[in-house]
Amino acid sequence: MRINLLVTGGAYDSTAGVSALQFCEAAVTAGHEIEQVFFYQAGVLHGSNLNTLLSDEFDAADAWAAMANTHQIPLAVCVSASERRGVLSADQMRESDKPSHNLRPEFNVEGLGSFHAACLASDRTVTFK
Repeated sequence: MRINLLVTGGAYDSTAGVSALQFCEAAVTAGHEIEQVFFYQAGVLHGSNLNTLLSDEFDAADAWAAMANTHQIPLAVCVSASERRGVLSADQMRESDKPSHNLRPEFNVEGLGSFHAACLASDRTVTFK
């Protein structure tokens, strides 16, 4: 089964990201394919390189990066939601004259069209708020 995930909950103010990560790990272990993980609304904060954690806190962004690298799972942040929240790719930085970018390299900036295409290519879409 091909599964598409939508994560709208923030990186550290919601359990959405951790729940989505656990679901993703279980799905891959069970032999399912993950079409894409699309981070929308506050979920785009998962892609920020500026998240600063205490030493005993779980680093969800690192866990997503490891998942993506190990299983070749596309991680996408919504372009407009990420710009509103200051999560910028190098291209967005240049276009907006901001001094730096902070999107982790494992994440791509995509529009809602990418999410829609992944929905159509998948058997199921699962949302984590």
